[in-house]
Amino acid sequence: MLKNLTKGYKGFVIGVALTASLTLPFTSFAASLQKTIAVTYNNIKVTVNGQSVTLKDATGKELEPFNYNGSVYVPLRGVSEALGMDVTYESANKTVVITNGAGTPGGMPPGGSGGPGGQPPGDVPSGSGTSSGNGTSAATGTQADTDDSGLTQQVTQGPYYVTGTSELMAGNLNYDNLTGEKIKVQGYVYAGASGTTPVAGAKVEIWHADDSGSYQPNGNGAASSFSTDDISLRGYVMTDENGYYEYTTIYPGEYSGRTRHIHTNTTANGYKGVITQLIIPSLSGDQMPAAQDNIAQSLPAYNQVTFTDVDSVPTTAFNYRIASN
Repeated sequence: MLKNLTKGYKGFVIGVALTASLTLPFTSFAASLQKTIAVTYNNIKVTVNGQSVTLKDATGKELEPFNYNGSVYVPLRGVSEALGMDVTYESANKTVVITNGAGTPGGMPPGGSGGPGGQPPGDVPSGSGTSSGNGTSAATGTQADTDDSGLTQQVTQGPYYVTGTSELMAGNLNYDNLTGEKIKVQGYVYAGASGTTPVAGAKVEIWHADDSGSYQPNGNGAASSFSTDDISLRGYVMTDENGYYEYTTIYPGEYSGRTRHIHTNTTANGYKGVITQLIIPSLSGDQMPAAQDNIAQSLPAYNQVTFTDVDSVPTTAFNYRIASN
């Protein structure tokens, strides 16, 4: 269980250490507690970054926060899932182990960081450009840095990753025809920090908020835990023999605490996976520009993509560089 969720990320870790004995349904823990407590359920809601979430265990069963002795307790596993983190219990040394979903402490990739590189496909420039289509001008996010050195920088998975999504038909992420401006993302997956060897058969998973800033669903878990009507703007594409991929989607919305962005998880046999974010240009009137977004600022400038109209569709190029195992 997590006590006092409002203490933030550091408070989250501290709360886990202090209250783990009340949270994980492990036999060895239960045997050592030997204490009965009375708790109160008051239909307590949980939000993450302004988005309401439903906490679930590993089987998809809903977990409900409760009040005990004047304090609110939240199920540790459910919160970890919502934050895109993994939690396990090592019974041998009685230790609760919490890791980022990316699999490395702090979400940093092994073997270095830096912007992904390579040449963009087609006629899409990798330099600046601010058109977002339909006459709407992007207010910020000019891609001033096209440095192609280093591996694609990894960030934490985030609270809305759904596993087991489907391959996109014709690369269309907006298969439910949600409202929003159509955009295209294309690029290559390359092997190594500085090479140009294409990685064929790489899987690029994509997910982002709709144009109102809501995720569908607004939670984690396996796709099989949700109905097909609950899942939108999620799926994956595969690279061809040249390492090339492309997909179309809609301009993602912003939401409380985050600028507009697209999540991706790129994996391939023989290579280390990388989870990162494409930072999408803000629009006039946005409340959270990239300059005020901590995650956006932690990424190389290369991740702040820009769009140029190609056949009347705002298009950007983004290339990945992944390390071998």
